[in-house]
Amino acid sequence: MQRYLLTIEYDGTDFSGWQIQPNAPTVEQTIEDAFSTILQSSIDIIGQGRTDAGVHATGQTAHIDLPETVAAEDLIYKANKLIGKEIQITDIKKVGAEFHARFDAVGRQYEYTITKRWMPLKERYSWQLNQPINFAKLESCANILKGEFDFAGFSKFNEDNMTTLCEIQLSEFEQEGEVIRYHIRANRFLRNMVRRLVGTMVRVAQDKMTMSQFEEALTNPDSNIPTFTAPAGGLVLQKVFYKK
Repeated sequence: MQRYLLTIEYDGTDFSGWQIQPNAPTVEQTIEDAFSTILQSSIDIIGQGRTDAGVHATGQTAHIDLPETVAAEDLIYKANKLIGKEIQITDIKKVGAEFHARFDAVGRQYEYTITKRWMPLKERYSWQLNQPINFAKLESCANILKGEFDFAGFSKFNEDNMTTLCEIQLSEFEQEGEVIRYHIRANRFLRNMVRRLVGTMVRVAQDKMTMSQFEEALTNPDSNIPTFTAPAGGLVLQKVFYKK
């Protein structure tokens, strides 16, 4: 068997996330079904991590083991035709037999898009606030996040987590006209973490929460300061990083 690394792009609007779930359409299940149909055998793909329902990706990754007799490029061409327009496998490359899409990843990067007014063409891919927001306060919040913190207060509880510590390597907002984009890169992310960070930073920027409360929630996970979750549609997994 030959192991391959896949790069996958998808519009997550109509999917219940990446990970296979009973009685719900997921990205992982859709891809596995396509491969299994083409190869007439059960195929498992191992993703680098999950994305929640409604979250999109341009750079999700997963690994797959295929018989050496399979023409990988031809398989991807057929799978993309079968999968449909909402999901496309954009790259496939050979990796070593010990490579693991999740455990060998050293970083992930997300982008979150906010619009300050209703924008019909961005509805599926942004949080349309249509409210005033203080961009300088967003920048101040983003700057605080750089470094290692315990993000238990900004994530959904998961008993499988060995630790809730994450190291933020990039955290910055940019503004272009009525569109605000947040870029964040870290060694790892917890469930709902990016959306809760964005939602809470927006509360600060709307003067519905103080900067000191935001800092307290960040530095003291047991503070019981409420955090707020931004809508899923604005979030895109852009890239997964591996050691060269």
